[in-house]
Amino acid sequence: MKKSGFGLALFAVLLCSLLSFRPLKVHAETIGALVTVELTGTGSLAIGPDAAYPYYMSIDSSGNISMMCVSYDNDISQGESWVAEVEAINTTQLKMAAWLFNDDNVSIAAGNDTQANDDQWAAWEIFSTNAQNATPPDPGAAIQLAAAENAVATNTEPAIWYQQFIIMIPQWGWPGGDDVPQNFIGYADSQPGNKPPDSPEPGSLLLLGTGMFGVAAILYRKKRLA
Repeated sequence: MKKSGFGLALFAVLLCSLLSFRPLKVHAETIGALVTVELTGTGSLAIGPDAAYPYYMSIDSSGNISMMCVSYDNDISQGESWVAEVEAINTTQLKMAAWLFNDDNVSIAAGNDTQANDDQWAAWEIFSTNAQNATPPDPGAAIQLAAAENAVATNTEPAIWYQQFIIMIPQWGWPGGDDVPQNFIGYADSQPGNKPPDSPEPGSLLLLGTGMFGVAAILYRKKRLA
């Protein structure tokens, strides 16, 4: 009876563990996810009348996350919100923007505001004809743009390096009559070095549960025969 009771207890524990198991919540910044983005403020840097990196964003009502604007053609204002899709850095242009975003952070940390603004303008030039046709605020913008292009062309950074960044592309939800919000690039999971987490696969969870159930059943049967 004692051995049989042990088997029953083990079976019950494993079964309850399986029934109580829940898939991990899909993180807000999983690739392909739709998130609500709000501009909560900007930093002290500016290029003429335009704010430059950093732009402080609230993602799904969480935090003030520093992101870089990579579109010069549209306008947004503080407090404006919209729905954006989270996308991976998977094209040459996006990789150049990610390189500039990273260099912008390095420049700000070093107190080099001029180069930080050059990085921002260079990022605008990648995607925006308005920026391409305008006069750069400093000759260094062309230097930074060329450096980003060279870094991507020569694979200075390994492919996995770009997984630490994401881009958020507006989908809908901005105020009627207003310009479409810009694309914003930032760190995945809001932390340097982290790639967007994957959601658990249902098939893997089912296999795990089946295995646990089978082990419990075998142990229970052995205890009964002993």
